[in-house]
Amino acid sequence: METPSESNSNAQNGNIESREALAGSYLSFGELARRWRVSRATVYNRLRAVGADVLDFAPVGKKGKKVIPMHAILKIEQKRMKRLK
Repeated sequence: METPSESNSNAQNGNIESREALAGSYLSFGELARRWRVSRATVYNRLRAVGADVLDFAPVGKKGKKVIPMHAILKIEQKRMKRLK
């Protein structure tokens, strides 16, 4: 049987794991540029061209770190995938 402190510790570890999983479901412009091996400007242009949704918590008119959901990234990658001839 777990003591209350052990139970609390396990709950905290579960929260940390879920936050890490959530953090893995988004990429920043810089991370996406490294993934695609292009500049951040190219990432911006490609996302804008397909009308991808971007998550931004910055106040209106202020700079902030924007992130792109993985499902949008995977959809773009799937569209641009070509068979080698």
